[in-house]
Amino acid sequence: MKRCALIFFVFTFALLKDSVAQKLAFSYDASGNQTERRWICINCPSARQMAMEKKMVNGSDAVFKDEGLTTERGIKAYPNPLKETLNVSWGVPDKISLKNVTVYSVGGNKVFSGNYSPEDRQTTIPFQQLPPGTYLLVAQYSDAKTETIKLIKH
Repeated sequence: MKRCALIFFVFTFALLKDSVAQKLAFSYDASGNQTERRWICINCPSARQMAMEKKMVNGSDAVFKDEGLTTERGIKAYPNPLKETLNVSWGVPDKISLKNVTVYSVGGNKVFSGNYSPEDRQTTIPFQQLPPGTYLLVAQYSDAKTETIKLIKH
């Protein structure tokens, strides 16, 4: 129960941290027939904000890089946004190892889980069968600390 509460807290915090909403908009012709359906992003970062994040080197849990995201402890998840597979690599400090990686859907469902030995340094996570949307990668270390990366699948 305690673990479920922790996962819920991490999941909620990650969603609220960079809150982005989408709205479905429709276009109609003169006779009232629907001609277009499109998603409109509300509260999305501007191109200028995204460029500033790419230049950022320190100061947050995740740093934007051209090839994906790198966390404070050195987990790199790329490409992000992704289409079919996610590559995850890590290099952690001495005496600390990555125990497991779990991916959750926005609804809180576990879609992937993998356990790793201290010698492992990378993995590939398949996303082919998953629908487009937002996912959370939660990495748990041997010292019981966790890191979260927000993933977007097109």
